[in-house]
Amino acid sequence: MKKGDAEEKEAKDKGEKEREKVEKEVDLVTGANGKLGKELVKSLLKKGDIVRALVRSKESIVELPPGVVPYIGDITHQKVLDSACNGVDNVYHLAAAVSEYRYKTEELIHINVEGTRNVLDAAEKCGAKHLIFTSTIDVYGRKRREVLTEESPLKPSDKYGYSKMLAENIVKEYASTLPYTILRLATIYGPSFEAPYFKVLKALQEGKIYIIGNGQNHLALLHVYDALQSLILPRVYAGISKNKVYNVTDGNSYTQELLFNMAADMLKVPRPKRHLSEFIVRLVAKSHGLDSDELRFLTSNRVIDITKIKSELGFKPVVEIRVGMGELVTSYLKRHHKSVIS
Repeated sequence: MKKGDAEEKEAKDKGEKEREKVEKEVDLVTGANGKLGKELVKSLLKKGDIVRALVRSKESIVELPPGVVPYIGDITHQKVLDSACNGVDNVYHLAAAVSEYRYKTEELIHINVEGTRNVLDAAEKCGAKHLIFTSTIDVYGRKRREVLTEESPLKPSDKYGYSKMLAENIVKEYASTLPYTILRLATIYGPSFEAPYFKVLKALQEGKIYIIGNGQNHLALLHVYDALQSLILPRVYAGISKNKVYNVTDGNSYTQELLFNMAADMLKVPRPKRHLSEFIVRLVAKSHGLDSDELRFLTSNRVIDITKIKSELGFKPVVEIRVGMGELVTSYLKRHHKSVIS
């Protein structure tokens, strides 16, 4: 190759790399130290994006995968947020206080409501193209008789759901200057989310579990892999998802009794037969290691419709409950050095 041709090729290659760099989108993930946040960061890096992560401390930087640009602080630190948002295309706002038994009401409001406004202020200021906000089906309340769509009235029955409803309202206030997509996620399970489910599996294995009430209450679940799919889709279909709200579950509804029986069969232990009233369970829950958040999930009763996200964004849950439950049981047995299910 002649010198001139080599120089021309080098210049061309450099130009293509520069164009690629310009075309890459810049994402900011709040709550990047959280279980879902860590997985989202990995997914965005695989897409080829430039990923920034808001992390709580210097020590937590080591938990991030290579290539992530860290910003140390949280959503109550406006200066850090302003810096992290500068030049960003997409803001994924995952950071939140979730556990009611760990946070007082004023702390939930401070983090989930005031913190969300701080994120929105920074994102609006920097001219971000899209805010993707993870909300929760708890905004509907824990117990509802009707099938719940995105148009159903919001009736939160606990502090966490109430704080998320207020945060959603704030997100919608910025719609004219900061396009948003709100995802109301069901309870997530799967890798990195095993701990609460291990409690149930242990109780099943030891024959110490009770069916709460009649066991026919409907529980909504979402595998972490499908949760990640739902977070990426609004980016792919940004024009369609603009200023929209979507319910996100695996599309099925399982009764408490069905899930207990499925897990017991996989563990090869007797199915639970004993029932206790919800009132009694609440009295003894703490002494049996069941926290208030876990109890609220087990006693919830909701059927969630996901037609909208399936039809508009092409969302297709891929992890079937028996596969996901099998993962949990296998992981539990390995962790406790038991025989793995066949």
